[in-house]
Amino acid sequence: MNLYLQPVLDQISALSLPFMFAVIFIELIFLWIGRKVKMKKESLVSVLCYILGSVPYILFFAALQLNIMMWIYDNARIFTLGTAWYVWVIAFILFDFIWWAVHFIAHKVRFFWCIHGVHHTPKEMNMSVAIRGSLFDFVQYIHLVIWLPFLGFHPYLIFIVNILSRLYGVFTHMSEEKFKHTPLFDKILITPSLHRVHHSSNHLYIDTNFSNLFSIWDRLFNTYQREVQTVKPVFGLMEKEDLNTENVFSSQFDLWKDLFRDLKSAPRLVDKLKYLIMPPGWRHDAQGLTAKDYRESALRELAFEEKKETREYA
Repeated sequence: MNLYLQPVLDQISALSLPFMFAVIFIELIFLWIGRKVKMKKESLVSVLCYILGSVPYILFFAALQLNIMMWIYDNARIFTLGTAWYVWVIAFILFDFIWWAVHFIAHKVRFFWCIHGVHHTPKEMNMSVAIRGSLFDFVQYIHLVIWLPFLGFHPYLIFIVNILSRLYGVFTHMSEEKFKHTPLFDKILITPSLHRVHHSSNHLYIDTNFSNLFSIWDRLFNTYQREVQTVKPVFGLMEKEDLNTENVFSSQFDLWKDLFRDLKSAPRLVDKLKYLIMPPGWRHDAQGLTAKDYRESALRELAFEEKKETREYA
């Protein structure tokens, strides 16, 4: 199996990086020509964040991750699935479900939000946002690939699925200037419209649309949210509107600074631990509001407005 998968993986790996940067650069050129980019340094900072996140992964973690996956596949797999076409289909479906789960946890657990939140810092949406990540991304993203070998998916097959899924993820960050509403595709896929919702800090939109490829997972677990025409997405972090997204240090570490400040303020050890595992916005003095609180309030308000509008047209 290695003889078949390894050259495919090598070829895709070699082509994916230049392809990704090419499409990002082309989109930015069109946006710059059309004067649609206001924060010109954001894209540069996204590239620097990508480089920062790649260094520890390449130097220390990539080989370890592969060795762990190969050991699981050789010694602990339940099935031997091969490389038939339906195995690839199942792999994409299961990988996307794991993506949904890991992504969900990244928004609901404060420690992981300090890592993933870096990706949400940009205040303008374009494909360069796709590569903005944390220096510590490897801590959580190992979970995207490490579990599937237990089921019998070969590690090389998983890496190929991972690369192709991430390339699709670059597309979902496309600017709304070039790719607007797509209600038909939204029923099946995570489109740029749905992912813009995910990146929005509007109370109605926060903590929704966690999938990378298939929107079915968000529909199943009640985290799906369409883009409402009357609620224009506002990008960036709801809790950190003053964060300088054109500064690498601020983008990488401001959320950690806030967490350490809250840890210091907590009087009890149990509260310090809760700050690590509870959702962002939770406070030991019960004065905080989480994304769930904000969204539930926004949903009630939207339902009221829609009911009011229906009565007016009746």
